[in-house]
Amino acid sequence: MNILKPILTLVLLLVPLVATAAEDGWVTLFDGKNLDAWTMGPNKTWAVEDGVITLNREMNGGLHNDDYLWTKETYGNFVLELEYKIPERANSGIFIRTADLKDPVYTGIEVQVANSFFFGREGISRGGTAGAIYDCVAPTKNTVKQPGEWNACRVTCLDNKIVVELNGQQIVDMDLDRWTTAGKNPDGTTNKFRNALKDFARTGHVGLQDHGRPVWYRNVRIKRLDKPAFTLVPDEFGKVLKAPDGRTVWRYMTKKPAKTNLSANSVCCLYPVFTPSSQRAVDFAPGDHRHHRGVFLAWHFTEGQKPADFWGWGEMAPTEGRVIKNKSVELVAADVESAKLAVRNDWVIGTDVMIEEALAVTTRQVEDVWVIDMTFELTPKVDSTLKQTAFGGFCVKGRKEGKAYYTDPKGKVNRPDPHHLKPETDWPGVDWYDYTIDMTDGKTLGVTVVDHPKNPPSTWHNLGPIAMVNPCIVAPGAVKLPAGKPLTLRYRLVVHDGPPPMELLKKLSAEFRRQ
Repeated sequence: MNILKPILTLVLLLVPLVATAAEDGWVTLFDGKNLDAWTMGPNKTWAVEDGVITLNREMNGGLHNDDYLWTKETYGNFVLELEYKIPERANSGIFIRTADLKDPVYTGIEVQVANSFFFGREGISRGGTAGAIYDCVAPTKNTVKQPGEWNACRVTCLDNKIVVELNGQQIVDMDLDRWTTAGKNPDGTTNKFRNALKDFARTGHVGLQDHGRPVWYRNVRIKRLDKPAFTLVPDEFGKVLKAPDGRTVWRYMTKKPAKTNLSANSVCCLYPVFTPSSQRAVDFAPGDHRHHRGVFLAWHFTEGQKPADFWGWGEMAPTEGRVIKNKSVELVAADVESAKLAVRNDWVIGTDVMIEEALAVTTRQVEDVWVIDMTFELTPKVDSTLKQTAFGGFCVKGRKEGKAYYTDPKGKVNRPDPHHLKPETDWPGVDWYDYTIDMTDGKTLGVTVVDHPKNPPSTWHNLGPIAMVNPCIVAPGAVKLPAGKPLTLRYRLVVHDGPPPMELLKKLSAEFRRQ
């Protein structure tokens, strides 16, 4: 059972007679009878005639931006659906997320309502074409119907994304986060806005514009998309990823505790990592290998201008002054299904950066497991070499309090333990290996590491007495890292309760390796 996907109930604060809610979350803002869900401007010029919203005054275009019709409630993430009809000379707009009703033109985002039927492709613009995000984004197509015919419009707002569909075709896909400069669009053209659109309010009123021209609306409804989502919460040692129901999935550790058993200089790891039932699946600085830390990436014999051990072993290269320093951990995107994080680290020798690391981490629940995809992009600042060794690189340090075993796609693995100084003794490369432990308290849990075919060839240093899973790209031979040329490594973790879910692991492995 997927405990992350219960039936979500959208809790809407509804005023009687203001809006009618359907079981699927849609709320009717106009039912053809009244405007009780709306607030009019000072001139009270909007009216309901023959089941349609319209402006009830002389339409000469002389008055505009004067008497908008606003929803009483505010909306952040939502889908808005309506139909509109326009005459030959038309100019109006659908305003979304408007923060200041006294200054809507500069604090709201306008979806253009206009007669562009006769424009053709050459006339498409971000100002005069139906469906445009006014002064910012021109639609990809001119899909408006001719004057006098009803147009079906659908606007979706989800965090930084705005999508506009007109008459069944998507014509705008806008990312507000790209509008970083006041008065300027990402393509360098100018717009009218005094503030960058990325800084606009993400919650506000929906409005129908009075621009002094006739316009008609009907079948107006809205559906909120505000749902529980993954969140990233700081703590004293890093950033903690929380599931929508509050469970801790993992922490990205950025700060070494003042009192710790850890002998390595660096943290920059996932610790702890929990199973879906909240059992800790990895270990940190155990007594027999105090430099190991959760889920981490490092090598113990790296040569550049100076040799370096970022793993923390200290037997083949110096560890002093060699440290992986975190620069940032950011939640890039999150919803009820998944979370994507961006992490940036510097691999430093003294004051010199040897390698710049960009890490993307995506987390989601599939059935009864956590799936954690990690993509590392390592850009050396100087020509460097990862020397051939039996272990190193991406490593999962499992727990040891019980009886453990390894599994690969064919079943349980019975192979001799590899030798830490003999790369030729590592296990052969396969799509994945799983480490599962039957705990002394009766619980069973495990972690699977899935390799990606675009990674350099690897053998695996899976050492039972140390409880580690380590696809090692340097066991087959040294890996050269030319300055400025990124090395990309991709791994998938599957964190599970109980014994290895073999069929699901095969499915998740095949999916990942196709990507």
